[in-house]
Amino acid sequence: METIEISGVIGMIALGALASNFLVGICIWSNVTFTFPFRLTFLQLHKFTGYTAAITILLHIVLIPLDPQSGFSWGDLVLPAWTKHQPLANTFGSIAFYLIGVVVISSYFKASLRLPVWRTLHFLSYFAAVPLILHCIITDPKLQDLPIDWLDAEKVFVVLCCVAITGLSFYRFIIKRSKQAS
Repeated sequence: METIEISGVIGMIALGALASNFLVGICIWSNVTFTFPFRLTFLQLHKFTGYTAAITILLHIVLIPLDPQSGFSWGDLVLPAWTKHQPLANTFGSIAFYLIGVVVISSYFKASLRLPVWRTLHFLSYFAAVPLILHCIITDPKLQDLPIDWLDAEKVFVVLCCVAITGLSFYRFIIKRSKQAS
């Protein structure tokens, strides 16, 4: 298995962790009561899925320039708009990475931030979902600049995770809010 393929698999793990993190976050926000084994709480699970996503995203990014066939340099990670392959998809990925990075770093320093500041920064995760979904959907995982293969099993997984994230975000801001207003 090539390094770029390993990076793609790790990217899908990151997307799955982010989708799980959205689900657990919605459960926390909705005050869902559920008893997990081993006295695990929703907050612990939320932290676990969030940090898992952050670590796998970093690993996904670091592996890309290590594959000589990818044509990526370390500078391409900072300025992805000028990459050899899929500059638009890579730019969306970078924007999502930067926004998710702010969310993760602010969560790590939550105790030293005021709650309204932290909450505002934490809402960036919903804004990060848009470029993340675009990055995941339009990226050709083998960097061959081929059109989207909607029947590829990896792309189906990506689409399902993206639908879950979009649906949870819609529930959070539209459906739940309209029920509270009634």
